[in-house]
Amino acid sequence: MTFEFDAEWTRAKGEAAMRLASAEPSPGPTPQPGPTPSPFGAKPDLGLAAGPVHSKASGLRTANAEARGKSTLDDAEAVGKSHSGWVAGPASNDCVAGWQRRLRELADLVDDAADALTTGANGITAEDQAIADRLRAAGGVLEDA
Repeated sequence: MTFEFDAEWTRAKGEAAMRLASAEPSPGPTPQPGPTPSPFGAKPDLGLAAGPVHSKASGLRTANAEARGKSTLDDAEAVGKSHSGWVAGPASNDCVAGWQRRLRELADLVDDAADALTTGANGITAEDQAIADRLRAAGGVLEDA
């Protein structure tokens, strides 16, 4: 197995050297001793985009903020207060208070989900970029082979 790899590696290096030797020289500065700079010096565009997820998370936050202002159940609470002498008045108030509490809890969950989406997108993008950077660094060893 090692012999096959060594033979293949030697053949690949020889082919690459022949292609380089037959290439037309590029006008430029005289090469300096030391490692050859990578032709891929700039970071490649890996297509990593957290923007669409950030946009959706922002939309969730906006919709949630708008919904918080519209879900106060003022009319139902007003009925309970204006008819406090009725037996149903306090029950209505308790029901409205319970619903408003639950709506606030659900709205908080939506905000938490939007935050988690943003954090997750950032984490995935950063991890992919780190992997690409490590692959490029490991590939640098082969550039001078």
